[in-house]
Amino acid sequence: MALMTTIGKIEYGPILQKYNLSVDYLEEINSRVTKIYTQHGTYALKEISNSQNLHFIRHIDNLYKDGFTKIVPIFQTVDKKYVVNHENKFFYLMPWLSNDSHTERESKHHQLFKLLARLHTVTSKEAKFSEDDVKHHYQSLKDTWEKRNKYLEDYVEECEKKLYMSPFELQFVTHYNEMMQACHFAMARLDEWYEKVVEVKKFRTALTHGKVTSNHLLYDKAGSGYFSSFEKAKQATPVNDLISFYYRTLRTYPINCDDCIEWYNHYNQHYHLRDEEIQLFLSYLTYPEPMYREVVKYKERKKEGNEQKAVTNFLKSYWLNKNIEYVASLVMKQEHEKKEQQMAAEFEKQQEEENEQSKNE
Repeated sequence: MALMTTIGKIEYGPILQKYNLSVDYLEEINSRVTKIYTQHGTYALKEISNSQNLHFIRHIDNLYKDGFTKIVPIFQTVDKKYVVNHENKFFYLMPWLSNDSHTERESKHHQLFKLLARLHTVTSKEAKFSEDDVKHHYQSLKDTWEKRNKYLEDYVEECEKKLYMSPFELQFVTHYNEMMQACHFAMARLDEWYEKVVEVKKFRTALTHGKVTSNHLLYDKAGSGYFSSFEKAKQATPVNDLISFYYRTLRTYPINCDDCIEWYNHYNQHYHLRDEEIQLFLSYLTYPEPMYREVVKYKERKKEGNEQKAVTNFLKSYWLNKNIEYVASLVMKQEHEKKEQQMAAEFEKQQEEENEQSKNE
């Protein structure tokens, strides 16, 4: 009996022949990943988009050259290619590794943030910038946020004029003031970032993973962790990875995530964020972008839109905003305490110098 190598509309036989693999069994894990069982081992075949085909292999190759080997390796075909083009779809092959580290949740996240910090350290680049370019970026983002704030302000006034508001409008009006507080906090952090970055006249970038989650940290039999799924990797500010992680992690029911600040501190032990980077992190993290998007989606929806679904999605974005607010408040508290300690240390040093000078006189 011939072995079935087709799942859905994809015939995997021609793809795996390019790796000289004879298949025993196929298992579809999700729409992108297929588990391949062979006599020589178990593999993961992943489908990627055409746009992702061009750059992420180069990033992985550069990481190996830089000494960062904690990446799930990608196998070459028999003709030395890393990506297979089959019927206008693109695939790459890697060993099958488990997402289960057999460790406690805290240990898994500590390993994730330690590896992320190592990734950023190895690929960190520092550069000076054109002050005009930074000013343009700052002003452009500030203008965008101010327009969005005005959009929200106009909409709340429109809702409040109605005799009967829809369930969505009622939820929006109820939480409007909290949205605006988040907007103002984010803009204040943006102002502080701009002041600090203009003062130091330089910035850091690193290779960012692009989609940091615990699901993209895989483990070998010895329990060592390796990053996978570098398709969205790019050189950018390292705080982008932190923001991406917290957006995914905190998109849940209302929680006070004390673990989140511990993971943040663990990352900082291995890759210390500068003052201006912390302000940028807090600015992008706290602006209530998901809430704003839900408002726009509802306001511009067609009449046949689902009211219950719209309300549910808005409340989920509100919970995300509140969860982020808790983490941001802890980061701000830490930064305030750190500055107080620095000021106390500087004052004590100044007193010692003055006392020493008095003795000499």
